[in-house]
Amino acid sequence: MPRVEIIVFQTEAEYRDEYYRVYVNADLFLFGEISVLFSKRDFDHIFFEPSSDGQYSFSERRARRLLYMKALLSDEFTVETFYEIYRGTLALFCRDLECVMYLRNRPGANCLQVGSFFDFGKDHTKMYEKQKKKCEPITLPEVKQKFGITPEGEEAVILGPTTP
Repeated sequence: MPRVEIIVFQTEAEYRDEYYRVYVNADLFLFGEISVLFSKRDFDHIFFEPSSDGQYSFSERRARRLLYMKALLSDEFTVETFYEIYRGTLALFCRDLECVMYLRNRPGANCLQVGSFFDFGKDHTKMYEKQKKKCEPITLPEVKQKFGITPEGEEAVILGPTTP
């Protein structure tokens, strides 16, 4: 069984630096074929979560699992691929890592971009099922068609809702 490290740093800045080092400008691919983009500004969206008062704050729990996103793209773990119709995003579920990563379309860029990532917490089975109910299964050819990701030289066609 493959392993993924949980990272423990002292500060948000250290997690941010590690995210930049691992993900920004990295060559990462879904299914070994579709480029996945991580930008610097995505850190705040990925690793911040709302509190009960509606304010967003840094989630150290989530940031400790920073390397899980790379693991989801590695083909070393079983990942279930779903399409969330309402948001027009691709959802990568992994029971082994108890997490999900959402990817959104980058129209014209021929790639996907990380939209959000989270682990399912202490009640992971319930959260897994709750998130999965919002989605429908999708195959690699359907992903390419729906998100307009085509082999070089072919014209891209985007179907359904997309997130810019």
